[in-house]
Amino acid sequence: MMIAKKGVGLIMQRKISRLIIFLILITLTMTSVAYAQPTTRQNTPYGLKIEDLKGKQDIIQNLQQMKKLRANLLVIDISENSTAEQLRNTDKTLENYIEQFNGIRKNLENHRNLYKDSFPDVFFAEQISFIADSFIISMRQQQNLIRALEDNRVEAKKLFYSNYLIPIYYYLTLGDQMISYIETYFVVS
Repeated sequence: MMIAKKGVGLIMQRKISRLIIFLILITLTMTSVAYAQPTTRQNTPYGLKIEDLKGKQDIIQNLQQMKKLRANLLVIDISENSTAEQLRNTDKTLENYIEQFNGIRKNLENHRNLYKDSFPDVFFAEQISFIADSFIISMRQQQNLIRALEDNRVEAKKLFYSNYLIPIYYYLTLGDQMISYIETYFVVS
């Protein structure tokens, strides 16, 4: 009987020690520990402050117009199976977008010339011009792809493995990142 109690006691000690080890392992593998999370409350803006814009409404309007145009760029459809007519129509659509972005760039250039003595206006207009340039380059790269597809280049037909898509997405993403950067870090007052 004594041996049986001793055996039961050993079994219980093993179970308890296994349970403790199991709890320690689970605790160590948990990824989100609540007490380790920093608080992200911030009462003051943490970005670059653009103050004393003389043409604030004009420059913000150009940025908003650019964001609307960018939202419409999602409908550009180019595939390796596109017909010549579809490629021409897509090329015309891209040219229309490029003209609209060039109009915004021209507005921003006029803004820089009008407010050339205002550093905040010139600086912010250059930031937004950079976005327009990125989108225009991306669309020009798409037109380059269209021309390659029209010429039946083998490299262009392999869209997902093509060197044509890298610069298209790079410049498109660059413009998107710049918009996000301005919206996140710039404080326009």
